[in-house]
This record gives sequence, C-alpha cells and structure tokens, in this order.
Amino acid sequence: MRCALPRLLLQLTLPEIPRIFAMFVMNDNSDSQILSSTELETIAAWVMLAETLGIPRSYAQIYGLCFISPRPVTAVDCVEKLKMSRSSVGQGLKVLRELGAIRPQFALGSRSESFAIEPDLGVLLQSVLGGKIAPAFQQFFERMEAIENSQKSDLEGFPRARIEKLRRWRKKLSRLEKLIGR
Repeated sequence: MRCALPRLLLQLTLPEIPRIFAMFVMNDNSDSQILSSTELETIAAWVMLAETLGIPRSYAQIYGLCFISPRPVTAVDCVEKLKMSRSSVGQGLKVLRELGAIRPQFALGSRSESFAIEPDLGVLLQSVLGGKIAPAFQQFFERMEAIENSQKSDLEGFPRARIEKLRRWRKKLSRLEKLIGR
C-alpha cells in the first residue's frame, strides 16, 4: 500500500496538518518514506505561495522538499517522499533548474544528480526576472509600441491614457531590473 499522506496534507490548510499527521499510521510493510510534520508544513507553505502566484503545485512541492532538506535532493528522493510520478518530478526539476530556483550539487560517490536551492534571493530574483519575466514584458512593450505607432489616430482619450500607463510600467520594470543587477 502506497502512502498518500503527503498528497492529502498538501490539500489541507496549515492548522489541519499536525492533527491529520498525528492520526496517520503507516503500514509496517510499507516501503514508503514519511516526511516529518515540519517538512510537510514547510512544503504546504510553499504550495500555498505557489498557488497564489499561479505556479504549479508540483513545482512547489519539489522546491519545498529541496528547501527543507538538509542535504541535496535527488529525483528518486522526490518520487519517494512526495509520491509523485517520475515524469512529473523530472519536469519539475527541469523547470526549477531553468528558473534558477535550484542548482545541481555534486555528491561524492553518487551517480544520481542531486539538487539544492539557490540560497541567494538576489540571484534567484535576477534569474527569474531576467530569464522569463523581463523578456516577456520587453516583447509586450515592443508590440504595444508598434500598435501605438500604427494606430495614432485611434489613440485618443482613454486608449492614450492606457498607453501612458504602459510607459510608466516600462520605466518601473527598468528600475527593478537595475535594482537586482540585470
């Protein structure tokens, strides 16, 4: 019997977790690894943050495990502890690595690739902003500028005010990029 506790707990609110965790008893013949209540609550907190930001919960579960783990985490660790499929874990690790949220760690004597969080918030923000957000906004601003240039006669009143708002957003984003060193 596979342990469904992590999935169940990640669907609950934080105050419910310790009560449910305390009631749960593993089968003696289970090969599943259990997460501590601290690990579960930490992962649940990352999931709640991710849901607020529109990030898939599986990515948050993986990141949460990497965050709370005292040693680098392998894909097998994620599969076993989070009860996720290998493909979901592989995809999550790939995306988190591309975002700069995690980085590979060398583990002496291990053939498995291990991962740890990027400990520097500035580096993480720079990576996320520079890698995904800033280029997407740059394309958006360029497109809006092209619309403005081609539709000058239609851009009076309210549309003009919106275009001006986009210019202010562009300046603010530029300042944010400079602030984090992009």
